[in-house]
Amino acid sequence: MIPLVSVDQFFSRIPQSAILPTDEEGEKDSARIGIALQDATGIIAANLPWLLDRKTGEIALPVTPQFADALNSICTDIALYRLTDAVSGSEDAREKYRDNMTLLNKINREYQGGLEGPGLQFSEVVTPNSGEGITDGRFFKKGGMY
Repeated sequence: MIPLVSVDQFFSRIPQSAILPTDEEGEKDSARIGIALQDATGIIAANLPWLLDRKTGEIALPVTPQFADALNSICTDIALYRLTDAVSGSEDAREKYRDNMTLLNKINREYQGGLEGPGLQFSEVVTPNSGEGITDGRFFKKGGMY
């Protein structure tokens, strides 16, 4: 799977003080970082399967602008979390990982729930109107496919 974030973008997004795995020459191990980015993209795709292109099975790039920045950030955070030592990792890192997974679930619930998604669904507030056969006095959402 093609990662959402390239290795170069990953380096530009993380703090320079981050401790990353190194290769035999002592340089940052781009191969392992690339694998972590692929893993992170897979985690995102597993949580948001509607991002996948039906023909290629890859994430349909470019990602819809309303989600792009958040997903790039989540991809970077998940990859960084997977690259750091989970045994001695800080509670803050684990909390950030949990927050990212919660955000992915929230994006998916909102997309699946008929709220404005990436151009595939619409929703509107339906108000009581006896002419249309809606007699209920409560407000509710109505969604459907385009």
